[in-house]
Amino acid sequence: MKKNKKRKSGAILIGGLVFLMLLSMATLSLDAGVCERALARCGVDAVIAGISGGPGAGVIWGIGCLAGYNWCLRYLL
Repeated sequence: MKKNKKRKSGAILIGGLVFLMLLSMATLSLDAGVCERALARCGVDAVIAGISGGPGAGVIWGIGCLAGYNWCLRYLL
């Protein structure tokens, strides 16, 4: 009986997470500057990573930002 209750609560949790993901994707407003703004925010994080974690961390983070920007341009717009 306890196992069934855990399974049911797990299914409700997963269903809720999927619902929230779909809701956020549906309300995403894709205007022309969304990828550029995301790249700018990510670039700030890359600079912070470079300062706190060393230049290698900043470079790796920056490469991830560029990859995300490329993906955004290809698949979101």
